[in-house]
Amino acid sequence: MGIVVVNGANAIDFMGPIDAFNEASRSSTTPVSYKVDLIAATSGPIVGSSGVRMLSDKVIGPELDTSYDTILVAGSHELQLAEANQPLIDWLVRSAPSARRICATCTGTFVLASAGLLDRRRAATHRDYTGQFSAMFPKVHVESDRLFVRDGSYYTAVGGTAGIDLCLYLIENDCGRPTSLDVARMLVIFLRRPGNQPQISEFLKAQSIRNNQISHVMDWALTNLDADLSIDALAKRAAMSPRNFSRAFMDEMMTTPARFVESIRVEAARILLETTPLSIQQISHRIGFGNPANMRRAFVRAFQTPPAEYRHNVERPMPRAEYTNFLEAD
Repeated sequence: MGIVVVNGANAIDFMGPIDAFNEASRSSTTPVSYKVDLIAATSGPIVGSSGVRMLSDKVIGPELDTSYDTILVAGSHELQLAEANQPLIDWLVRSAPSARRICATCTGTFVLASAGLLDRRRAATHRDYTGQFSAMFPKVHVESDRLFVRDGSYYTAVGGTAGIDLCLYLIENDCGRPTSLDVARMLVIFLRRPGNQPQISEFLKAQSIRNNQISHVMDWALTNLDADLSIDALAKRAAMSPRNFSRAFMDEMMTTPARFVESIRVEAARILLETTPLSIQQISHRIGFGNPANMRRAFVRAFQTPPAEYRHNVERPMPRAEYTNFLEAD
């Protein structure tokens, strides 16, 4: 496979995938050995956003005639438009028909879109660049709050650790779930997040609350999901009236306390469904839903699928023949 890097890229956007595929090749469970070429968009060392310098294996140019099964374009904060990247775009246009899959992380989607490869397709890019991307490439349907998206043979991720999530997904498709889990363990990754997760988790939102009274209460709530998290109980813990607590919470989080509590419980349920053998009944009690019926209703509202079906899809990935033109929903 070939990983294409332009100057200004975050190291994690190209080193994360390199490490993931290297660990997959070393796994005792893998039937596949990956050979990864680091491809520079221009001659000279690749200079990352932090100043780190890397020597490439190959450089984009007329002499680069290698065919790759998989091509991944790493994003860069220095947005490279079509005019500045014409040799890269020409190479992608030539190479795409023979590649099994074409991938991009973060603003690497700009390069694929500039080459016309994402026209009339779904794609993901970093939330900071969604508006700019949509304005520049109106023929591409941007999934604005997804970690990664697959549409046919094209895969796009929002960058950073989501690029590693995408690589684990590719490795699982190629080599099976045991190899993917081996790689996650070696890279000390808690779990592979499905592509349809939002870019910012509810847990992270809870930890970013600026109001100290509400922040302390929500920190407690995150570790006590099975407790009484009603508005009255939360307001009492914050030493506020329920009315003042609700108003302050809405100003801070743009949602009601009840909806937010449900969202963090659903996120906790999803994690437990993916990473533990606990029954749905056990999970519903552990995270405060009380019974499976309450958890099921909340889970369907969030993910449009019941918990049992969600767990089944995570444990048994869709057959490869059915992977066509869909938003990755694992």
